[in-house]
Amino acid sequence: MSLDGKVCRMEPLDLDPGRYQGTYKLVGGQPSLDLINTISWPGTEREHDWLDPPANLTLWGQAVGLIDNAARDRIDKSLEKSNGDARAQVESVKSVRAILRDAMMPLAMGEVPSPKAIRRLNQLLEQASRQRFIDPETLRWCWAPPTTVEGILAPVVWNAGEVMTSVDPHRLGRCPSCDWLFHDTTRNRSRRWCDMGDCGSRDKALRYYHRNKT
Repeated sequence: MSLDGKVCRMEPLDLDPGRYQGTYKLVGGQPSLDLINTISWPGTEREHDWLDPPANLTLWGQAVGLIDNAARDRIDKSLEKSNGDARAQVESVKSVRAILRDAMMPLAMGEVPSPKAIRRLNQLLEQASRQRFIDPETLRWCWAPPTTVEGILAPVVWNAGEVMTSVDPHRLGRCPSCDWLFHDTTRNRSRRWCDMGDCGSRDKALRYYHRNKT
């Protein structure tokens, strides 16, 4: 399996929202940022975790290009057979997500990640590297086909390392409305929100209200 290019889609993914009224979109422009963004409104009373239920993760992985239909079907069937194992795997994914967030959020805020955050990221990178190999036919880097939920994340972790070492930190942004992260690829670094259609419009409307409030 390979992971080529960046993904940035403004259409909502068909993830199960449970009782949550909002939607999830791939707005990060990098798989690692999109994984971090699988929590809406983190740290607020509106917080919603898109990794619940577990089937949302395989749908997300397919949308990002990490797995194909066959792999998704295979992993979903495995999850259905063992609910306890499924929950444990998803909790492990959430732990990886938290590590990526601790390492990458400071950069998006113009700060330096803590040594502890980088140390934990390095541990994940070491584990992920064991699933990477050179295809003898194409002579390109590939990833071992994932058989578990946790296995989906190796390319995402690797992408986090690439973003941190290769992307201009000034082009990593944090939406001031919902706290989601994104890679700003605009020519003049003018992107301010995760999605102009949602947070951008909401923020502009709020500022207009305060300006004209009597």
